[in-house]
Amino acid sequence: MKTARLRIAKRLPLLCAVAALGGCAGYQYHTDGMKLAAEGKGDAALPLLRMATQADPLNGEYRIDLLRETAQYVSDLLARADDARRNAQPELAADLYNKVLRVEPANDRARRGLDAIERDARSTRLLADAETLLRDERVESARTKVDAVLAGDPSNATARRLQLKISEAAEREREAKATALAARSVMNKPVTLQFRDANLRMVFEALSRTTGLNVILDRDVRSDLKTTIFVKDAAVEDTVDLILLQNQLEKRTLNANTLFVYPATAAKQKEYQDLQVRTFHVANADVKYMQTLLKGVLKIKEVSMDERSDTLVIRDTPEAIAVAAKVIAAHDVPDAEVMLEIQVLEISHDRTSNLGIQFPTSFGVATPADANGNLTLSDLKHLRAGSLLASPNPLSIGFNFQLKDTDANLLASPRIRARNKEKAKILIGDRVPIITNSVTPVASGSSVVTGSVSYQDVGLKLEFEPNIYSESEVGIKINLEVSTIAKEISGPNGSLAYQIGTRNAQTSLRLRDGETQILGGLIQANEQNTADKIPGLGHLPVVGRLFGNNSGSGTKSEIVLSITPHIVRPPAVLDASVSEVFSGTEGSIRQRALQLDPVGAVRMPAPDRPTPVPASGRPAPTPAAPPVPPTTAAPPAPQPAPAPVAAPVAPADGPTPPAGAESYMRRLLPRLNGYRNPATGAGTGQGTTAPEPPSPPASGATESGQ
Repeated sequence: MKTARLRIAKRLPLLCAVAALGGCAGYQYHTDGMKLAAEGKGDAALPLLRMATQADPLNGEYRIDLLRETAQYVSDLLARADDARRNAQPELAADLYNKVLRVEPANDRARRGLDAIERDARSTRLLADAETLLRDERVESARTKVDAVLAGDPSNATARRLQLKISEAAEREREAKATALAARSVMNKPVTLQFRDANLRMVFEALSRTTGLNVILDRDVRSDLKTTIFVKDAAVEDTVDLILLQNQLEKRTLNANTLFVYPATAAKQKEYQDLQVRTFHVANADVKYMQTLLKGVLKIKEVSMDERSDTLVIRDTPEAIAVAAKVIAAHDVPDAEVMLEIQVLEISHDRTSNLGIQFPTSFGVATPADANGNLTLSDLKHLRAGSLLASPNPLSIGFNFQLKDTDANLLASPRIRARNKEKAKILIGDRVPIITNSVTPVASGSSVVTGSVSYQDVGLKLEFEPNIYSESEVGIKINLEVSTIAKEISGPNGSLAYQIGTRNAQTSLRLRDGETQILGGLIQANEQNTADKIPGLGHLPVVGRLFGNNSGSGTKSEIVLSITPHIVRPPAVLDASVSEVFSGTEGSIRQRALQLDPVGAVRMPAPDRPTPVPASGRPAPTPAAPPVPPTTAAPPAPQPAPAPVAAPVAPADGPTPPAGAESYMRRLLPRLNGYRNPATGAGTGQGTTAPEPPSPPASGATESGQ
């Protein structure tokens, strides 16, 4: 044991020397490392700081400096790497991210940065391919590649721009397809119909023969339905809508030339009516109000709301969703905002005066006492004037010449921005605690005292609510309160209250944008005068001031408020396309009203002129005779009224009606007028009696039905 102690004692000086040398080396490493770090040479500074920590592991300052400089070095590298990646310098960014990983191998931001560089390279290739596909008018393929880029990097600006181009190209392609489809469609062709109490199926058959319209009837469409219609040069679509409206039927468009007709009952509409689901993100309006609006006004039943993401999900017909989209667009507008420049000035003036001669307020004479503090009657006999004591002692007279003025200005100049019809509040002052104690008596022992603290706002409090008008004017409701603590009031059991003096002003005004309004007149004035005078002499006029002392104080303060509104965002002006929307009838929502506008002229051969038949066996169309000017036309003789006829539909520059349409209508005419329902025996027309024709046209006119 003694040998071990001797061995340790021999080595102790050596250990102390090594520790001293290590401490000196650590200090030198730390000093050099901090110097390099201050020069911005983090690459060289961190190894020295790390060596200083290893040389003196117990030194907390070295460890803290190492951690702080490491964090700063890593932060600088990451910022430079992010800038390089944004500036399309992937090699430099990758090198900086790798430096970070050599210092902090587990740094997640550096790893994500390297992944982002690889993603950027892949996105660049995909976007190049998308641009090539877009030039080749392969819009959907280009959209797929751009969507793949945005799925991994939603903030990619290049992908966003390309997505916009693709949307514009898709819209142009859609419009071109719609135009081509409308050109091939028979829905916009003109047609002239003259039917009275005709069977509905026969009318559709006539339309199909003359215009090429395909009509498919549901099995529940009654076979005894009749229609009466007299239209001239009306579009096929409008004509069909009117016929269906007469018989409480609905249609579903299968393609440009094919309609499916079914009864307008709730069960059939559920079976055949197409429904869509659309999600709307409501950015500005109240999503609860929008849900109530859609259910109450448009009678949309399936409306789901998510307050967390402010989205509405609607399931209804395409026309109802289109109308709902316009209604949402009319309400989902940003709120107007106004910036108010406010200046509040409190001007106070205090004057304190103390002028005059300060005479003693009292004078007394006292007798002296003996050593024991006693005075006998015999002692009074021997008193002399020189032994009497006067009070106050010494007797003094003071001259006061004091006049003190104090002027103070308290200025607050806040600028606050507020939304339309949202209250805003400014408080410049203190929240004063008010302590209230309540005592609960206990049957045995002392009572229990329970304290509570409430706070009272004291100072300048300004509340206002702006209302922004479309005429660049702002209406403001203002509530101004200026309060001060007059005095403290102590209550029982240690409770504390305050007497608070306050001045309030509440008003509503309407200002133009940039107009300044000053509100003042909240004046508070206090005056107090005190006079110390010699009775009698002090009440003399003029000279009485020489026999007294006058002191006074006066306080006057005024609150002035200056307010200037600046409209930051004016109220949104609704576009006419969403401010007034057609919504159909009470029973169904439509985007367009039922209309019957003339779309073209229909020409037919004259009734008394035979139609030449070519070698093919089909009657050839006969050109219309040129009309006779009204000034030279003679009134023709009355002709027998023609039977109701579905005219071939072909404007002068439109598509040619099917061959043989005129002769087919002449063959169909007896069937329409003499058709009888096998079940009831009732006729669908007027027998062989033709309807009364309109007034005969001028000579040479060949309009259908004339």
